[in-house]
Amino acid sequence: LRGATVGGSGESMYSAGVAINCLSNIVTEDLGRELLPELLHLLKHPQPYVRKKALLCLYKVFLKYPQGLRLSFDQIKLCLDDSNPSVVSCAVNVITELSDVNPKNYLPLAPAFFKLLTSSANNWMLIKVVKLLGSLVPEEPRLARKLLDPLSNMVKST
Repeated sequence: LRGATVGGSGESMYSAGVAINCLSNIVTEDLGRELLPELLHLLKHPQPYVRKKALLCLYKVFLKYPQGLRLSFDQIKLCLDDSNPSVVSCAVNVITELSDVNPKNYLPLAPAFFKLLTSSANNWMLIKVVKLLGSLVPEEPRLARKLLDPLSNMVKST
């Protein structure tokens, strides 16, 4: 992973992807704790491919090392504003899957997800956004009224 942080293109990008994928398959609590800083650094990599792989690997790390989520939540949130739509989609996917355990923890992200709901054209990502916002409605009932117009517009247009 350390070698992947300096490379920005070509073969090094795919080598980094293989290393990150391997880590996601063998991660333990100790590996997660030790490699969390490296993975977080990869979220700033110039290649979207590496950023996506790092995000998806973080999900597996958080399953084994839950304290890592508390330490890195702000950096995960920043990925929702990434310039690359596929990185944003991966961030939405990771956050949605993590929110299944305790949706209340993700209530502060409702404005960011509402913005994605009203501005994104990626239908697969919108499915995840609607799923997450739906899990937040019991925690914040006013959200249901706010979601009514965007969801009805989405149904009418697709």
